[in-house]
Amino acid sequence: MLRTSCTSSLRRVVGKYVVSPLVASQIRFATSSVRSQPYLLNSELTELPAQFKRYSSILLTEKPEGDVPESGPEPSGESGISEKSNVENDKHDGNDEIKPEAEKNEKDEIEKPEIDKDAIVETDGVSESSVENVSGSSSAAGGASAPPSGNSNNNNNNNNNNNDNDEPNEIVTNAGTGLYPPLLAIPMKDRPPLPGRPFAINITDPEVIRSIYTIIDKREPYFVLFHVKDPNEGDTDVINSKDSVYNIGVHCQIIRHTTPRPGVFNVLGYPLERCSLADLSTPSEKKGETETRKEGENFPTSYLKGLKVSYATVKPVKDEPFDKTSTDIKSLVESLKALLSKMGAKNPLEKLQIKEGTELVNDPPRFADFVGSTIHGDPKKIQEILESLNIQTRLSKALELLKVELKASLIKENTIHNLSTKADEYQTRLFIKEFIKELQKRAGIVESDDKKTSKFDERLKHLKMTEEALEAYNAEKAKMESQNEHSSELGVSERYLDWLTSIPWGIYSKDRFNIKQAREILDRDHYGLKDVKDRILEFISMGRVSGKVDGKILCLTGPPGTGKTSIAKSIAESLNRKYVRIAMGGIQDVHEVKGHRRTYVGSIPGRIISALKQAKTSNPLMLIDEIDKLDLSRSGGASSAFLEILDPEQNNAFVDNYIDVKVDLSKVLFVCTANYLGNISPPLRDRMEIIEVNGYTNNEKIEIAKRHLIPDAAKKAGLEGGHVVIETKTISRLIEKYCRESGLRNIKKLITRIFSKASLKIVEEVEAREGESKSKSEEAKSEAITGSVTEISVEDATVKAQSIEEPSVESASQKVDEAKPVESEELKSDEEEEEVVKLEIPDDIKLEITSANLKDYVGPEIYTRDRVYDIPPPGVATGLSYSTSGNGDALYIESILTHSIGSGSGHASIHVTGSLKDVMKESASIAYSFAKSYMVKNYPENRFFEAAEIHVHCPDGAIPKDGPSAGISFTSSLISLALQKPLPPTIAMTGEITVTGRVLAVGGLREKILGAKRYGCNTIIFPKDIENELEEIPEEVKEGVKFIPVEWYQDVFDEIFPNLSSDEGNEVWKEEFNKLDKKKASNKKK
Repeated sequence: MLRTSCTSSLRRVVGKYVVSPLVASQIRFATSSVRSQPYLLNSELTELPAQFKRYSSILLTEKPEGDVPESGPEPSGESGISEKSNVENDKHDGNDEIKPEAEKNEKDEIEKPEIDKDAIVETDGVSESSVENVSGSSSAAGGASAPPSGNSNNNNNNNNNNNDNDEPNEIVTNAGTGLYPPLLAIPMKDRPPLPGRPFAINITDPEVIRSIYTIIDKREPYFVLFHVKDPNEGDTDVINSKDSVYNIGVHCQIIRHTTPRPGVFNVLGYPLERCSLADLSTPSEKKGETETRKEGENFPTSYLKGLKVSYATVKPVKDEPFDKTSTDIKSLVESLKALLSKMGAKNPLEKLQIKEGTELVNDPPRFADFVGSTIHGDPKKIQEILESLNIQTRLSKALELLKVELKASLIKENTIHNLSTKADEYQTRLFIKEFIKELQKRAGIVESDDKKTSKFDERLKHLKMTEEALEAYNAEKAKMESQNEHSSELGVSERYLDWLTSIPWGIYSKDRFNIKQAREILDRDHYGLKDVKDRILEFISMGRVSGKVDGKILCLTGPPGTGKTSIAKSIAESLNRKYVRIAMGGIQDVHEVKGHRRTYVGSIPGRIISALKQAKTSNPLMLIDEIDKLDLSRSGGASSAFLEILDPEQNNAFVDNYIDVKVDLSKVLFVCTANYLGNISPPLRDRMEIIEVNGYTNNEKIEIAKRHLIPDAAKKAGLEGGHVVIETKTISRLIEKYCRESGLRNIKKLITRIFSKASLKIVEEVEAREGESKSKSEEAKSEAITGSVTEISVEDATVKAQSIEEPSVESASQKVDEAKPVESEELKSDEEEEEVVKLEIPDDIKLEITSANLKDYVGPEIYTRDRVYDIPPPGVATGLSYSTSGNGDALYIESILTHSIGSGSGHASIHVTGSLKDVMKESASIAYSFAKSYMVKNYPENRFFEAAEIHVHCPDGAIPKDGPSAGISFTSSLISLALQKPLPPTIAMTGEITVTGRVLAVGGLREKILGAKRYGCNTIIFPKDIENELEEIPEEVKEGVKFIPVEWYQDVFDEIFPNLSSDEGNEVWKEEFNKLDKKKASNKKK
């Protein structure tokens, strides 16, 4: 009964009075041990253990009104209890006798007698001042603070020690060395304790637990605690190395100990003072040198030698002397006190504990230690406070940590406040939004939820959806109507229905198959291109005969700038179809063509469905522009998607990934454009009907410039009144010297530049005339004013002068007031944009662009010479090339000897340069082999190829070259070098050659003819196999050119080297080979 009464009394103290968390935790610790520690039960509450007497007068205050926890706040890191003990106890809440839940259950069962607060204070009888005066300079309690007195015996082994007079023995320092005798050394990984603040630590090592029992039995309950340097070091209760811990630790006294669960020993310790590590003995050393070194030594705690624990010799560390009246120290103390007050104001649970600390302001060392023990901080920072012997430094470090903690507390508080505010704002906005929305619905300003789908229903009335599409529409509509207004899926469904009802289901434009009108449209928009126009008219006439043009895929191929896109527009106008264009340049992903699935955020249909939406009919002319620019590097990319789209057998059931229903594309007229068919995959090319749009001749370019380009440029420049005149000769020179490509883009740019320069000159001329007329009018006006000047009387002049010299205040103010609106009007007029008025150009201002002044408008000429060689040397042949851009050019083949035959090595070789690719390199190799065999057969005494070191080059090395059409050109160049006969400069040739001398067909004959004419070649040698192509080439292209079809190389040789005898060809290198033979003979003799 006595035990129960004491327990309940202790708990009523906690419940009735607000105590600090430290005292609350100590009282709970004591009550949890009362069942097994009879020495607590000498009397009722008036006989509290001595360690609580020092707190009775300063910490017990009457409990304020309000909701304060009966048992007080739980002990935490700030009250000096180590995190290690908290973690261990939290893991076994069910078995921990210290938990407040167990106390609460027992408190409910036991009658709680009334207790008087004053009686408690008087009974304790120990004032704060008396406790603080307990000290001893050489005793264990003689450090920075004195421990509370009390029994520290084990609760299992010392049940007979029931009086409070069992005080521990004093441990005295050595008078000579100032060292304490060896004490039990324990490491601590958690934040280190600071003197004056009790702490708890859990011990699990059996040897250390046995040693604690031993020192308690010896009435020497002292140990030293050192903080571990490496936080990642394994948990241990033994210090294995002096370097593993910090040198400064704390000298502690055991106040209480319990065994909360098997294997765990909980120690409540009180840090007495700072101490420095002088020597350390570890279990591993005791078997070696240390045991030998300490053998025979006799010290008061020598019994520790027999235990497998670490013990250390330490020296008490004193604080450095300081001046309490120092301004710096007072400032630091006041700063700490102010910050502690702020922290207490923010957390009422810590208010009394902080009040306890602020009463230590007159003792700066203890005050700094209190702050360091209270705050949450990095253990290393707490260790720095422990190691600070300079009081000002210690206060500074404590202040720094307190500022960090207060800042973190403010951040946490602000974050919680902001989150709460944002949540409140969101709820408010949501309420207002819904309120306004409901008002708008009632007023008819916005559509209601039912009307969201009504617009789609209205579209549906004008469409002829397929059953599959209608089923998808109804399903998505039902899904949309069932969704919450704030659901993200609502927007997805609405967007899908918008796209689905934007497709022109069953809407077709009526085709027009009028050949006469179609011809007029084509002739209006395009000059020349007779073959292309005929093919298009044939296509339209087939549609008229059959009544439809379904399933046709046209492909217009040709050089850039030849009008392929504009031809497609003319076809659409002729057929009365909507025109939509899809640019294929740079498309890599198939999803750009067929759309993305709706599972992706922000997904949309592909370009085909988008084009149908734009056309608003299901049978538009859809231009797939630059289809040869599709990326073919990816397998299964956009190119493969067009296999389905452009196949008449499949495109009637095209499925876009986004729409996910079948769409009929069979009525769409697909027209593709390409610059080079070789870049289109063969399966895709097979589905197209190819129409070649060849480059323009010079005459066609002149006519197009006169009919279309010049009038368009004049209209854009505002000079359509005939103020700029460009002669036909000027256009011809512009084409020959600046624009040799097959297309019209470059000549269009240059004509635009001519008109822009002309507009500048015309404006300058007009402004110059306006300036002259203005100056003449001003001169006339000044003369008129001078002639009409009248005499002014002296009296009037005097009056006016007085009025000027003595202006009235009123008049001056009136002038200022009158000036203000004028200034504002001026500013206003400056800010307003001036209305641009078209310049009136006098009829007599005209600019004539001639061949002589053309370079003043477009710069110097680009092509200055018609040919590279006027008289080519032996070894130079003129070939013909055709680029993928549709341009034909002359290709020169140059062959030289790198060493003379007589002085060379005597070994034949050939080296080819000029950025040649594989096919062209093979062509050069074939030509070299054939040339050697031809010379052996026809000129056997000409041993040129036996010892010639030849270098063959194709100029314009920066431009890659490929193709087999230069075969006869390579052969002619080598044979010309072997015979030392130059080729005629007016002859150009093209054709592939075999090793037997057969000349094979090549392409691009039309463009090559144009290129040959530009370079002044009037004779063209070409393969006989393509002779029939001459019939399709316009006469204006063939005009002035002699065509020589050849089948074998012998035909080429007869044309370029007529009347060459065998003797003449055999005698060419005879003298050089005689020298070479003599050289070889002399070398052989040596």
